[in-house]
Amino acid sequence: MSKHTKTLMAVAIVNAILLTSTFSMAAEGTFKASAQGHNGPVDVTMTVTKDGKIASVTVGTNKETVGIADSALRIIPEQIVKHQSLGIDALTGATFSSKAVLAAARDCAKQANLDLTALMVPINKSGGKVIHKKADVVVIGGGGAGLSAAVGAAENNATVIVIEKTASLGGNTMRAGGGYNYADPVFEGKLKMTEAQKKLVRDMVAEEPKNDLHKMLLNKVREQFAAYEKSGKTGVFDSPEFHAIQTYKSGDYIADLSLVYELCKQSEGTAKHLAQMGFVWHDYASQYVGALWPRSHDAANFKSGFGFVQTYQNTIANKNYPVEYLMQTRANELIVKGARVAGVKAVDADGNIVEIDATKGVVIASGGFGANVEMRVKYDKLWNGLLDSKFPTTNSPATTGDGIVMAEKIGANLVGMEYIQLLVADPETGVTSTLVGQGTSIYVNRNGQRFVNELERRDNLVKAILAQPNGDFCWLTTEANAAIDKNGLNKYGLKVEDLIKQGKIAKSDTIEGLAEFVGCKPEELVKTVEQWREMCRTQKDPQFGRAAFMEDVYLDKGPYYAVRRSAAVHHTMGGIQINSKTQVIDKNGKIIEGLWAAGEVTGGIHGKNRVGANAIPDALSFGRIAGIGASTSK
Repeated sequence: MSKHTKTLMAVAIVNAILLTSTFSMAAEGTFKASAQGHNGPVDVTMTVTKDGKIASVTVGTNKETVGIADSALRIIPEQIVKHQSLGIDALTGATFSSKAVLAAARDCAKQANLDLTALMVPINKSGGKVIHKKADVVVIGGGGAGLSAAVGAAENNATVIVIEKTASLGGNTMRAGGGYNYADPVFEGKLKMTEAQKKLVRDMVAEEPKNDLHKMLLNKVREQFAAYEKSGKTGVFDSPEFHAIQTYKSGDYIADLSLVYELCKQSEGTAKHLAQMGFVWHDYASQYVGALWPRSHDAANFKSGFGFVQTYQNTIANKNYPVEYLMQTRANELIVKGARVAGVKAVDADGNIVEIDATKGVVIASGGFGANVEMRVKYDKLWNGLLDSKFPTTNSPATTGDGIVMAEKIGANLVGMEYIQLLVADPETGVTSTLVGQGTSIYVNRNGQRFVNELERRDNLVKAILAQPNGDFCWLTTEANAAIDKNGLNKYGLKVEDLIKQGKIAKSDTIEGLAEFVGCKPEELVKTVEQWREMCRTQKDPQFGRAAFMEDVYLDKGPYYAVRRSAAVHHTMGGIQINSKTQVIDKNGKIIEGLWAAGEVTGGIHGKNRVGANAIPDALSFGRIAGIGASTSK
């Protein structure tokens, strides 16, 4: 027997002794523990056998966000049992929930006298295999744009593979508030148009055109508004053309107006397509933060942006569309053959290389780069170095610009990369979900005073917020307008009472009772609210020129709520250049054959500032165009 063989046998004997010792020390039975997740405690139960093996791990009571945390609550327990290890990586996009399950599982293992040192050894992900796949259309990214592309392609009888680097579908669409803009004379017509709003339209159509398309749109809106005034209607005026010129102006005329107009024309049709798939729209129009006009719509049968994702998933499943999901698989390279993009290379969760041939086309729908600090700092020219690692983001941690980098490597042109949008969010976490009420409510600073026109474009809102004491503010709302459902949940599906306990929201039967939370003297807050009530009654804002007060019943009757907000990175307006067919354009202005792109990964649609509630119709409408285009290419 060789010396090497003897050594290996000795090591094996020692390991066996240690393992036997560990098993003999283990306590057979069922153990329970709890750990803090994203929204509250997560309960975990672990069953251990008499030989020290983990037989099962189950997640019990928790308040984690449906659609976002589901993957972590399911996959982490499965991985623990499969690998007999707690050395499991947290799932990207559900980090807090993952860590909560692992922490509670560690507690259970400790109760069972298991060897924690051995259990914490990271599992092997060396992979080594090369896996080959093929589909007509390969979609990179399983968010709103990617799923819309998948459905669009599948409707044209194409086989589809969706590559998603996280463990759950949805991307940033899942985290969105759910606002969706399109011009809708019926529901907007239920709202009374103010003189200030009419003046906004007149002033806009009086502008000097920037180009021929802008001139055509201005002329058309001028004619439309003249017909509206002649009709004697009192509801809010709107049209796809007005939506387009308003969006173009809000982005400081930097966007590609042909893309802007395509978005505004397509958004209603996309909304109807969603309705055909089972999405139920509320029977009213509202105005999201920075939306500029009361043309925002949202779901009646879903919370936040979850409904868009769920609707596409249900459609794919119910119609048996030939769509395959490769989850926890990161795309890292576009395969180019000749002058055409012919596929994608990726790496799966086990470290295996996955090569996918796309016989018809590839759609990049992988999102922006809001969670990539290095890219934020590199490209930003709007916020003077503010967007470093200390600055929070509303984005999924997976939103790191992968698709932009891949496309640029094969010659795609990038546009508008320096334009990064900030939005109001939770000051501590950067999430948008810890709220009640509408963003168009009254905004007050720590002195209890209004400081901005709440209907302003987002960049101007954020600039005003950052200039306030502590760089934050509170918005105020009432029970009647807080958007709390019968189960006590806010529009994101979070329990409001929990948010109050966590100090995210304050509730009081009187305005004075909110003053401490706001940070001001009660009399100052009462004075500001009385001024606000007068503006709601008269529809006139002598302080900041707000054009309309949809909340004309706001703050007249308690209980009242206050929500603290600050700024966080929200949307990256720059990205891959596309044409109105969503084909990717190279640095020489030519189409890159076989490649399409849609959603936040693209640039040129929003200019310097994105209009609130334009992102979802952008992603879903252009995603559909891309999927259809890729599936019908030759």
